[in-house]
Amino acid sequence: MKLLTKTGLNFISASIFFFFIGSLGGYYFIRYAVNKMFNNELLETQRHIEQFEGEAISYADVEIDTLKLAIDEVNYAFTDTMIHNTTSSNYEFYRKLSYYKPEGNKAIRYTIIRSTAPSDLMVMKFTLMLTVFPILFFLILYLVNRASTKYSLSVFYDTINKLKDFDVNKDNRLDLMTSDIDEFEQLNDVFNAMDKKIKEDYIRLKEYTGNTSHELQTPLAIINTKLDELIQSDNLTEEQIKTIAVLIETTNRLSKTNQALIFLAKLDNRVFADAVNVDFNKLINIQLENLEPLIDEAKLKVEVQANAELHKKMNVSLAHTLIQNLLKNAIRHNIDNGFIRIMIDAQKIQISNSGLQVNHEPEKMFGRFQKNSQHPQSLGIGLSIVKRICDICDISISYEQKGNEHIFNLLF
Repeated sequence: MKLLTKTGLNFISASIFFFFIGSLGGYYFIRYAVNKMFNNELLETQRHIEQFEGEAISYADVEIDTLKLAIDEVNYAFTDTMIHNTTSSNYEFYRKLSYYKPEGNKAIRYTIIRSTAPSDLMVMKFTLMLTVFPILFFLILYLVNRASTKYSLSVFYDTINKLKDFDVNKDNRLDLMTSDIDEFEQLNDVFNAMDKKIKEDYIRLKEYTGNTSHELQTPLAIINTKLDELIQSDNLTEEQIKTIAVLIETTNRLSKTNQALIFLAKLDNRVFADAVNVDFNKLINIQLENLEPLIDEAKLKVEVQANAELHKKMNVSLAHTLIQNLLKNAIRHNIDNGFIRIMIDAQKIQISNSGLQVNHEPEKMFGRFQKNSQHPQSLGIGLSIVKRICDICDISISYEQKGNEHIFNLLF
């Protein structure tokens, strides 16, 4: 829920509650005042009757009864009553005073009633006024408050939109909108400082990674060359040859790891920006031809089912690396006389292969340096590169294991 909507609902809820309490209190206050006014008028009528007994009263109906009732003091009772009007066949509301006055062993009861129709109309008008005017007032106040809050939050929303478009590779500043609200200005200062710090750290890290990876290549190449020359010597023992072979294999693995890390750094830096329309049906066939020696060596059976043509606009180099790493993974982690199945749909590629069961959790399969215990020679970076390419190119990838079958799904 947006902040503007939340504050608006809170304002409306509070307004309705207090409006209801206020209107109810106002109605009863007016009704109390009107009843008190009628009570005074009825008492005045009663005094007038006692002073001018027998004189008619034009604005009130009076009944005088003599009761065989012994009372010690004067009693007053005010009530509301409803009387049927035979002329209009309607019921009308009246205010009634029942007044008992002792007279010897008897009591005289004065019953005075007066129509409340004029006052009821006045109460209705006041109640309507108490309802309409506060509603209009709260409505105007809500609209003004909403417009004011929306204007104040325009800076906040502008900041959010610019943070969404923030790219550490771009050289431009955030250039946030200024505001007359101190809290937003402080927030902008924090984001501007953060923007500067992130870009400075990113540039330093990028330079360090690039320089380190580049500098490692030269000594690794020298070591490999010297080891190749050394292993060709005639006076080496079998044990020395084995040791040198292990060193050569280790330096080769180190070189491949370094190249993979350089590639990952390029992915993180978004170096691969050129996008074209890639035909994945054709690309998969090319990669299968390139990997045919490895497939034949492992005696694997490859099945390709193309249900539709799949095209995706992305960098060609990344597309080749994506499919190549998935196919190499399917070959490397397969079994003798196993299979590789590839299914291509309009928006999906599924690559499945036979293999030994693994105990890795699916979400950890794409972690960097996540190795399979059955294949310790693996660098553990291939699937991490696959996941990074999918994230960059807006491709969803998932893994599942069904028995001895490993399945990777790419959703475009």
